[in-house]
Parts: sequence; structure tokens; C-alpha cells
Amino acid sequence: MKKVLIVDDDESFLHGLIEGFKAYEDKFSITTAGDGMEAVEALKSEKIDLVLTDLKMPRMDGFALVAHLSSSYSEIPVIVMTAFGTPEMEDNLRDMGTFQYIEKPIDFGVLVEKILKGLAGPSKGYITGVSLSSFLQLLELDKKSCTLTIHAGSKTGVMYFRDGDLLDASARDLKGSEAAFAIVSWKNVEIEIDNQCSATEKKIQESLGFILLEGCRRKDESNAAQNPVTNSEEEGLGGLDSLNMEDLDLDLPGSNSSAPATAGGSQASATSDNPVLAQFINMLSSFPEIVSSTISSKEGNILHQAGVPDNNTANFITYVAVAAEQIGIAIGASGRQYSIFTLTDDSKLLVLCGQDVIVGLKVGSSVFPEPIADGLRPVLSRISLSA
Repeated sequence: MKKVLIVDDDESFLHGLIEGFKAYEDKFSITTAGDGMEAVEALKSEKIDLVLTDLKMPRMDGFALVAHLSSSYSEIPVIVMTAFGTPEMEDNLRDMGTFQYIEKPIDFGVLVEKILKGLAGPSKGYITGVSLSSFLQLLELDKKSCTLTIHAGSKTGVMYFRDGDLLDASARDLKGSEAAFAIVSWKNVEIEIDNQCSATEKKIQESLGFILLEGCRRKDESNAAQNPVTNSEEEGLGGLDSLNMEDLDLDLPGSNSSAPATAGGSQASATSDNPVLAQFINMLSSFPEIVSSTISSKEGNILHQAGVPDNNTANFITYVAVAAEQIGIAIGASGRQYSIFTLTDDSKLLVLCGQDVIVGLKVGSSVFPEPIADGLRPVLSRISLSA
């Protein structure tokens, strides 16, 4: 019999859940803990198959418990119960990465569905364990103030959060953004959390989403350097492995990018004539969270499609991007915006508009799309189709 550990300091809430779960006692059993410290003891003495935890608790809170699970019980699925308290946070409350979220007050039917999926394991689309990137995003969403000490083998790094904002980081001789890029690329980490933040000055200006994506890109770059590509065609493109997107001169001489491919034309020609666009496509393909992608010019000509069966999606993406841009101008919005749609299968469609191109990305239901958007926009804005 599968066992679920529920962690919350509200006894009446726990009793209510226990009564409700009696209807599912043929599928799983329940054990409870009043805070993170009690949960740690339960994990030592019982075989737990899933943890459902609140965040705000005395002694050892939910953040510290999740950090402990990440280090010592990475195979156990985690569902976090939280009430972010603002409309903005509630709008951003989505399934993200390796975490599952549920908002208080609890929708019992939704909770049961999440528990059953979690107990079913990866075969049902539920990823077990707690990743560092998901944990950092949890801190940001819940506006947590803390200091993280992160260990990965012999490496140790520190990250400082105040009200969910990443202020600073350090790792060996690295400081600020460079340290953060390095830390988020580490594997098999152990997380220690101190609920105090000693940093007072904001030394990291990039968004957390960009930090996570850039750290991932640098990790891929390092891995590729150790395992060089032998395919001559890929060597001709250079790949992300040999290209720093932020340092590119996008006004490349001799490029013939002013004639983008149409839906019936050659997409390969469009990308090969624009090395920067080719690098961007490689970047998209490096993220397994992206199920499919469409890149079009603002005139509606398709430059690239991957995993998209027809042109209807591309037409919709172009319409959304143009409409969003016009609305932004009408209301005086600053900067380039992006749009997110939840599709009928609970996957998300993310639409971004760059200077010359429009990008539509479909991501899975368990992916949090905002960090992807924040990470890609600085690179997207540097892509030019002009000669």
C-alpha cells in the first residue's frame, strides 16, 4: 500500500484531509506531521511514497523540508500547498518542473488527482524528485527571504534571496551573476537553507529565469567541449557550444537573411543564411521542456517549425503576437511582452515577439513558462532579418 505524508501545523486541516481521504483508503494510506522536523522523523521510520507539505510552519518550515527532500529523498514526489496572497502570484500558480502546486483553500478533487498521479510515477507524466531550479523558483514565487548554501561534491556556493529576489551569489572565486550561472549548472546538489539574508546590495540584475537558462546553456557548452561534435555539417553551424549568444555581432556581413522562407519554401535555407537564427534554433532544441516550436517573420513567413503538424498554429501565433504588440502600444506598456495560453491538453503555448521574428513554443503541462520567456527574450531581441 502506497503511503502519503501530509505535513501541516493546522490540526483541524489535517483532520479534515484524513476524513476526506477515507474514500481512497484502498489506494493509499496517510501519515501526518505537524512541521518539517516531525516529517524528517517520519521519513526515517516509514517508507513514504509522496509528500504533501505546507510552506508556512514553525520550527522547520516547508522550504527547509523540501531542501531536505532534495538532498536525501530525491526520488519522492512533492506537492506543495501554498497561498501566495496576491492576484499576481495566484495567476502564476502553475505546475512547475519537478514540483506540483496546489493553492489553499484546497480543491479536494484536484488534490486527489495530483496525489494519484504522483503515486503512479513518471509513467503518468509526473516527475519525481526536487531540482535546484524548481526550488529557486519556489523561493521567488513565495517571496522568500533566505540564504542558500549549495553543495555539489567538493563545490560549495551561496545564494542570497530577499523577498524572492536573487540579490547576490558566490562560489569559490566567482561573485554575482557569474557565480549564479555556475551554481545552477551543478548536478546532484544538497541544499541548506538559513531563513536570514545578510546581503543588502543587489549585485545580480538578471532575472532568475535568465540565470537558469544561461546556466543550462553554459553547462551544455562545457559538456560539448569535453565531447566535441564530429558531424561536419554541425561544425559548419558552430552550434551553441562555440557561440556566446550575448556577444554576437548580429549585423553579419554577407548574410542573406532579408528573404525569409515562406511556409512552402525552404526553412533550411532561411536558417543557413542567418547563422544567428540557426544558433537560436539550436538553443531551443537543447531544452527538453519545449515540445514544439515555430519561428516566423512578422510578415507571417515560416522560418522554422519543429514538432508542429500544420500551419494553423503558426498563423495563430502570428496573430497573437501582432495583436499583443498593438495592445501594448495602445496601453503604453514598456518593453516587449509575451503571451501564455493553456491548451485543451493542459500544455501551454508561449508566444514571444522579437525585433524581427515571432516565436511560439509549446511546453508540457508540468513546465512553468515564465522563466523560459524571461530567459529567451534577451537573446530573441538580438535576432535580425535585415541585411
